[in-house]
Amino acid sequence: MVEFTTKDGKLICTFSQRLDTAHCSECEADLYLKMRQSKLPVTFDLQGIDYVSSAFLRICLGFAKEIGRENFGLVNLCPSVKKVFKIAGFDQLMTIR
Repeated sequence: MVEFTTKDGKLICTFSQRLDTAHCSECEADLYLKMRQSKLPVTFDLQGIDYVSSAFLRICLGFAKEIGRENFGLVNLCPSVKKVFKIAGFDQLMTIR
């Protein structure tokens, strides 16, 4: 499940479940729809998430390409998830805080 809020001129997408392939398949269309409707910079809040699948990495890459690095970022990553993004080289493609 994804909760959408707007704060400080950004669309915040807060995830509450493990970001495995099945969950990503369920929420991907909603994520893109909300992003396109809001026309705001997007932040994915991963507070409490300790696993991300390659499907989630693909979604993140798609967002970074569509709206630009300066308009897409990730926050509140646990160390193990942050390491996955760094190993994949995504820390060079998007803002990770």
